[in-house]
Amino acid sequence: MLGRRERERWMSMDSIAFIGGTGRQGLGLALRFAAAGAPVVIGSRVAERAAAAAETIRVALPGASVRGCENAEAMARSERLVLTFPFAGLASFLAAAREALAGKLVIDVIVPLAVRAGFFELMPVEGAASAGELIQQTIPAARVVSAFKNHSAETLQDLTVPLEGDVVLCGNDAAARTEVAALVGLLPGLRAVDAGGIANARYLEAITALLLNLNRRHKARASIAILGLPTP
Repeated sequence: MLGRRERERWMSMDSIAFIGGTGRQGLGLALRFAAAGAPVVIGSRVAERAAAAAETIRVALPGASVRGCENAEAMARSERLVLTFPFAGLASFLAAAREALAGKLVIDVIVPLAVRAGFFELMPVEGAASAGELIQQTIPAARVVSAFKNHSAETLQDLTVPLEGDVVLCGNDAAARTEVAALVGLLPGLRAVDAGGIANARYLEAITALLLNLNRRHKARASIAILGLPTP
């Protein structure tokens, strides 16, 4: 249980909640943001798994502001939600979380991937061209930005490895893209690239499949960098 001062601290700070944050991508992103000094909430369908993930971060980063709880509580605690669970659970999650996501900044990290004979490819998304577009179509009141889809979970979890590359942002709400760009700015080595509307998420997700196939072929942890853009 949190003490009174700790509860007051959590209520006064704008945390980043990682929904389904016990997986590799969610835990890696939460670890990096915690290392940057951001207060972090780890959400899971099972409270004990969330608490264990939070303890993993506390061990790696003594003094980090991190707490684990069920997804519903994590969504209630923050206005900034990062969806990091597998695509297979997205439809049921959206059906249950419609009210909880309305009006909030929703950062979509989900990629609909399948592996066939060792080859990564995109799965079809029923009713939309990408996971990001599906989220925005299903919950129009959410401020959806697709981001962080092209960075290796292994690299994110390894604090001895510096991050590098670009984080492409796709979303229909320009102010939401600006907010996510500011969050990207907390992580040394990464640059936010504003790609405009959520329709570009379909191409961003395809790049993820390409990177995973490159990584498997070359035993690497590739990311992307966009050349030729002016410096902000």
